[in-house]
Amino acid sequence: MKRSILSLIVVAAIGMLRTDVRSQDAEPAPAPALVPVTPIPNGTPLEMLKAIRDANAKLLEQQAATLLKLEEMEKSSQAMKILGKRS
Repeated sequence: MKRSILSLIVVAAIGMLRTDVRSQDAEPAPAPALVPVTPIPNGTPLEMLKAIRDANAKLLEQQAATLLKLEEMEKSSQAMKILGKRS
């Protein structure tokens, strides 16, 4: 009796491991590298504003690139959903 219960537990654990391994086949996307914020140099107000403007432009470029990646990921997930429904 005890052996049959033990063997049932072992079979269930192996089944759970196989399901867990299959669900993690795809590698997750790497996290985007964060660009450190450059310190604003002390100087005239005009120089400080130009430094802020340049930093904001870099941040906007990074956000645009991230948005494009997210849109591509969404398109691929939609395609996977459509293909999954067909099978």
